[in-house]
Amino acid sequence: MKLPLTIIYTNGEKREVVAAFADFVQFERTWSRSVARFEHDFRLTDLAWLAWSAETRAKRTDKKFDPDWLETVETVELGEAQGDTPLATTQPTG
Repeated sequence: MKLPLTIIYTNGEKREVVAAFADFVQFERTWSRSVARFEHDFRLTDLAWLAWSAETRAKRTDKKFDPDWLETVETVELGEAQGDTPLATTQPTG
């Protein structure tokens, strides 16, 4: 499970990151919400947190999520998910 993201900072810098399995697990631990609910309940905070987590895991930032890192971000753009998600597979027929 991977999710490519583009972070655009307020200084104009763009960074490509990939939220990976470790980021999703940490999300669930931190927010006590399942990523399986993203299809029905995906918030901007979720997107920003996953981008921050990927940056932190890659050791590209040591800032706290809110407000330190969040104040430096103009936007986060969502890419196409890579890999199978647990609820996205179809069942065989026949």
